[in-house]
Amino acid sequence: MVTSNYFSEILSDDQLQDWVSIIFRERFDIDVQVEFTDDHFCLIFSKNNHFITINFTDNGRQGFFSKENTLSYISREAISETTGLEIPNENLVLFGVSEIDWFIRKENNTFTINYDFVSYMIWTLNRLEEYEVKSEDKHSRFELKDSHLFKDELYLRPIVDEWVYFIGNILLASGIDCKQNKFSYEVSHDVDKISRYISVPKTKFITLFLIDLLKRPQLAVSYLTNRKFFFDNEASNTFDWLMDVSEKYGIISKFYFIPASTSFKFDFRYNYTNFVKRLIKKIDNRGHEVGIHYSYNASSKFRIKTEWMKLRKILSELNIPTDLGGRMHYLRISFLETLRQLSTAGQKYDNTLSFHETGGFRCGTCFPYKPFDIYNKSILNVEIRPLIVMEGSVLYYSKINIDDDKALHYVKKIVIQCYKVGGRFSLLWHNDEFESEKKKELYCQILEFCSTLNNTKQV
Repeated sequence: MVTSNYFSEILSDDQLQDWVSIIFRERFDIDVQVEFTDDHFCLIFSKNNHFITINFTDNGRQGFFSKENTLSYISREAISETTGLEIPNENLVLFGVSEIDWFIRKENNTFTINYDFVSYMIWTLNRLEEYEVKSEDKHSRFELKDSHLFKDELYLRPIVDEWVYFIGNILLASGIDCKQNKFSYEVSHDVDKISRYISVPKTKFITLFLIDLLKRPQLAVSYLTNRKFFFDNEASNTFDWLMDVSEKYGIISKFYFIPASTSFKFDFRYNYTNFVKRLIKKIDNRGHEVGIHYSYNASSKFRIKTEWMKLRKILSELNIPTDLGGRMHYLRISFLETLRQLSTAGQKYDNTLSFHETGGFRCGTCFPYKPFDIYNKSILNVEIRPLIVMEGSVLYYSKINIDDDKALHYVKKIVIQCYKVGGRFSLLWHNDEFESEKKKELYCQILEFCSTLNNTKQV
């Protein structure tokens, strides 16, 4: 468990301050100097010899570690009256304080904000609230109920991005021309299942086939009679359709393949036969991306590097790029330990972090970033690309009705939040979760909505 004392101690670390500087530099494309003196952060932004300084008080920092999950809000009206500036939502969130004397004070080119947003950003982007929390979930995943974001449904808002957006407006209003980010979207597909029988490991195949002979004999007979016809008509065989849809919208589908097995119950999905290799080659030939989907216990059994090297070897033999990104199976991730392993292996990015129950902004952001290892005091060399929505979060865990547009409305609401801050909406939809036309329709409606926003002038 990260203590309040340890957290306060590391804030003065030079490497951590460099990391903070990188976060802001990537967002604004300007020089940023970070200082931590007299127990508070100071950010100095500069471009073309024009300097703006923003000081943050330490208000809120101690509250991050309180079990009360206290928070307050600064309304859009209050901010407008004080600064004349806009924010992307109806208020800004101040986690860690129940009441606060809000102010933003300006003296020449120096601003003072009475909240420790920089510390909150460090705390949230690096998921410190997750460390050593014992999960009650059957897959040992960090649960939304244990997060401060559960209160007032804050998981549906990119709180960090909203603050960064506001800071960007301070800079623009002060004459510093910083980058204004534009909304984008991406889709990925965890290939948990390719076929019910074809290329399935022998032990799994025998188990499934015997069960089907008793309960679904027509299915088993269909496979024995004509395997090509069987595969062409399997609900999991949506690969060509998914690529067709992505190409219609000018985006790249990312297909994440499981390289190994560490759990008979949750893995053992397929072997890398010529059949599977041809599928992977087809995906690459059409200009889409092949990535890695680690086995169920890859992280806990320290198998990440082994599985990473196995899939890279297969892709190398197929002359497919091996600078992989990917995702953990069942979204099982132990934030610091898993990311350390991914960084050591050399993985390009990870697209796991979301709330499996609801989707949303588990990291408070929809922008990619590299995390900071607060114990080793170093930047981990793997990029976090926050996952914003998984189809299972909406239709299975949250049980939102697909038939009355509630599911579409729910996803649209989250997409809009990404759009407001000029961030990236990341959608996961498993290739074997299109058994109904209604699901295909919902998938296309989401991408159509994203495409419309992507072609809309950012405000």
